[in-house]
Amino acid sequence: MKQIVYIANSTSQTIEAWDLYPDGKMELIQTINTDGNVQPINYIKDKNLLYVGIRPKNRIIVYTIKKDGYLEKKNESCIPGSPNYISFSPKKNLLFCSSYHTNSLSVIPLNQYGIPKDPIQIIYDINGCHAALMNIKYNILFVTALKEDCIYLYNLTQHGILKHTKQKFIQTKLNSGPRHISFHPNEDFIYTINELNGTIDVWKIYIRKNIFKVENIQNTSIIENNIIFHQYWSADIHLTSCGNFLYVSDRMLNSLSLFRINKNNGTISFVKIYYIEQQPRTFCIDFYDKYIIVASQKSNNFSIYSINQKTGYLTKLNTYSTGIEPLWILTYTI
Repeated sequence: MKQIVYIANSTSQTIEAWDLYPDGKMELIQTINTDGNVQPINYIKDKNLLYVGIRPKNRIIVYTIKKDGYLEKKNESCIPGSPNYISFSPKKNLLFCSSYHTNSLSVIPLNQYGIPKDPIQIIYDINGCHAALMNIKYNILFVTALKEDCIYLYNLTQHGILKHTKQKFIQTKLNSGPRHISFHPNEDFIYTINELNGTIDVWKIYIRKNIFKVENIQNTSIIENNIIFHQYWSADIHLTSCGNFLYVSDRMLNSLSLFRINKNNGTISFVKIYYIEQQPRTFCIDFYDKYIIVASQKSNNFSIYSINQKTGYLTKLNTYSTGIEPLWILTYTI
């Protein structure tokens, strides 16, 4: 199975497509020029479509992903608010777009060809709305409100409308700033990275007497022995698909932290911290859990690391130049 890595470079207003070879080497195969600052990217595999958020003229550009991984522009749609995060409903007929700067979340229907239509719902007053990710198993959309220190919980109705669950939100620690979300493969455990205090929250979903509830089961530092720094700027969080390891990045510390996940209770334990690229805002893990690709927002390059399958340890393989200010990176299989 061939893997393609897509990188969104905000300031240079480009999207790059790279071949990721089985040995970890990479090769640039295409550069797409856009007419705006590229922000989040995401794809729908079944339709071979890549969705790209653009600002300041707030839009979503849709590209067809060809059999060789090359991109071809298919559609462009205006959206309310500057895009920060793009995700989809389980049936891939709705697109969720969060906007940090306008404190809102848009629910955007997709037609049968995957093209965005006008929003059917816009939820305002989510202060610092940074990410929105659907837990398919429980039909719950988790929406981070970074400036409120909470994560809102919404049920998705059969009509495509979001409604608060009985438990309207989950509260994080004061001045923590919940930013990004990742789910365990079993979807019973949720992991969130807190931008402002350099911590990770672990949450568990319970169903008791047919009542849905999310509870915090762990809060831990991204630093060994909970060493406290005066300032953090934590960014991204991802798990390996096997559910064994969790990684988080911090832009102030220029670091990537490795945690081992307890298979019995979902909690995490610190293993190691790597001091890596300048301002690692975004990273991704490949389809086979063999590699991590980390982009440096300041140095305008990215590095690829191999993952030890037993320990989760990382070994740096290569560094490649990319566009100016890479903000988003993901892998795609063809």
